[in-house]
Amino acid sequence: MFNNLKKIGKIVGTHGLKGEIKFKLENNFILTGNFENKQFFLENSLKNLDVFEVKKSYFLNKKHIIALENITNIDSAQKLINNIVYVKKDSEFVEEAFSYINFQCFYNGQLYGKVIDEMFNGAQDLIKLKTKTNEFWIPCVDFYLQKVDVMNKEIYLKEIEVLL
Repeated sequence: MFNNLKKIGKIVGTHGLKGEIKFKLENNFILTGNFENKQFFLENSLKNLDVFEVKKSYFLNKKHIIALENITNIDSAQKLINNIVYVKKDSEFVEEAFSYINFQCFYNGQLYGKVIDEMFNGAQDLIKLKTKTNEFWIPCVDFYLQKVDVMNKEIYLKEIEVLL
């Protein structure tokens, strides 16, 4: 069953007395549509899987609040806290965000390091490279990136001496 599902988040708390729950989407996913009338598969600590239909979905103070079918009170909702949330792999309302993390970086034909973090500084994307001896940020611009091979998760660098 799990091979047809993708893990997208976790139930982190309850909201109100009517059984609504707080949902936290994993960082590597972005919402591209509405959850309402979609199925959530919840895995509890015993690895049991239950299926729920989302009745309502909204944001309140930057928190994602969800109402599930047949969860109508706080006692039922509390039992769902820390459950892992899965959806069908072909679900179109959530997508995996692109990330350079764990890409291998090559410089002068040699494995140089691995991307351990990324961020946007307001002007461009940056990747944090961890080498055997240090860590440093590289702007994702043509001056430093010779080639990016997404399929093989490889980045070929150039001109990085100016950053060291």
